[in-house]
Amino acid sequence: MIDRMIRCVKCNQVFPILPSFEDVDGIPLLPGIELSDEDLAYRKDFDRSHRSHLREELQVDPGTFFSEKPSYEPNRISYFEATNGQQKFLIKRTKSGFSRPACYEILPGKMRISNVDILTQDEEIRRQISADPDAYILPGEKVQKFIALFREEIGSILPHNLFEEVEMVLEGDAPLIAYAALNNVRWEKIIAKCAQEFESSALEWIRKFIQENHQPGEVLSLLIHRKMSILPQESSASLSH
Repeated sequence: MIDRMIRCVKCNQVFPILPSFEDVDGIPLLPGIELSDEDLAYRKDFDRSHRSHLREELQVDPGTFFSEKPSYEPNRISYFEATNGQQKFLIKRTKSGFSRPACYEILPGKMRISNVDILTQDEEIRRQISADPDAYILPGEKVQKFIALFREEIGSILPHNLFEEVEMVLEGDAPLIAYAALNNVRWEKIIAKCAQEFESSALEWIRKFIQENHQPGEVLSLLIHRKMSILPQESSASLSH
């Protein structure tokens, strides 16, 4: 719901500007943030404390909003960035309880989301294959071989190079989880390996299975585990957002 904030230049403290509307589709401008009566009272205190200080307006970047807990959790810490048009600020939002006001703090440094692990969904792949009535062409040991070849190819991808190897990424239900669709170059390598291990009829079935199950969120998409870190102030200037 919040797309703008007020920053006290003297004290380097911030508080949200209360929105008068949502967008045309009724979608909050900043997902995961809602204001309670306690928030409103806290805003009055903020106005009173900084009335005589120089203040400026910040525009929130909703694409940077991040929390390690889902938005329905009342007790959580969230991070996002806002700018005055010349300088970016990393803002930490702490909500300690449903009836407690949210507190905002400007942090030195820069937020970075990085990939930690790239995993295959082995059990989901097995279940999907077993549910296919045509999968008789691929007996159990062949299923395991296909998964092993898939994992072998994925194992050569470094987490920091992930986006060079995928075509599309989908956010997961948990904030630190995402799903990625492998690019065609990698799939052709996997199929080439399978061609050395499977007869033509099984290979054709594998091609069809890949085509039907490789999109983000499907069983052949990659499961990405991520982490959030804050770069020190002195390091953040040398890295692009």
